Formats: sequence, C-alpha cells, structure tokens
Amino acid sequence: MKQKVLPTIILLIILFIVFFIIYMKFYNEEKIFNGYQAAVYKTHCGDYKKGDVTINSKKISVDIADNECKEVLGLSERNSLNDGEGMFFVFDNQNYYPFWMKDMNFPIDILWINDSFKIVGIEKNVSPDTYPQYFGAEFFSKYILEIPAFYSDRNNIKVGDKIIFSIN
Repeated sequence: MKQKVLPTIILLIILFIVFFIIYMKFYNEEKIFNGYQAAVYKTHCGDYKKGDVTINSKKISVDIADNECKEVLGLSERNSLNDGEGMFFVFDNQNYYPFWMKDMNFPIDILWINDSFKIVGIEKNVSPDTYPQYFGAEFFSKYILEIPAFYSDRNNIKVGDKIIFSIN
C-alpha cells in the first residue's frame, strides 16, 4: 500500500507546482517596463496595451484604454497608481469627454489633450468622493491622461504643454 501512496503524493505535488507556475505566468505576469517591474494589467475587458507619455521630459508608463469597456472601467479596479504610471484614454474623434470618479479608490489628476497632443485642460487631485460630479466637460479633446494626484504640480505640467505618446 505504501508503494502506491508515495507516487500518488509525488504526482499531486508535481501537478500543484505546474498549476502554480501556470497561474503565476498568466495571471500575475510581470515584465520589465521602463526600467522597473510592472504587473501586466488584466481585467474582464482584456489586457491593456502599454505605452509611454512624455511631458516636459518626464516619461509616464501608461495602460491604454482603447475600447469602450476599458474606457468605462478606467482605473476603478485599482487601489493606487505609482509615480510615473497612468492610464491613457484614446478616443476615435475629438469631442467633449467629461470624466467622473465612479468606483474609484484614490484621487488622481486628469489631463485633457487635443488631437495636436497639446494639454487643453487639467483637473488636479480629483477625489473619489466627488462622484457623481463630472469633470472636464468644457475641454475639447481626443485623449485623456489619468495620473497620480499632484503629479502635475510636482512635475510642473500645465495647460499648453505638448505631450509625446508612443505605444510599446
């Protein structure tokens, strides 16, 4: 009986290790991104493409919200953003895109950017408790960048600054 139990236990341990490795690979995948480890952002909307936004020589690593599901979800499933991280919303047309803080867990700065990649509006330190208030309805834009609260002040980002956007 002992001879059959030991191989079964070993097989179960091996299976556990294999499933654990698969889980770590596909659900908590990490990549080197802009010199630091960044978790791949996975949601029910799918994986997010990665990109960079550079403003005043400061590079921000961004997840790109490029479809309606990702636009609606935004940053609402996250608990924070690190300095140098953000979410970049890409719309098909230039228009008025008001944003709110529904289901958000932390404050952010929101930047509206026109089709010439110029910042046309900034709302700073927008708190989750402002929901259902809308922000930025007066800014005609094609792109929106969400970054950590006060990041724009710490990095002297202002209306009129140009951005450089690239997809990785």
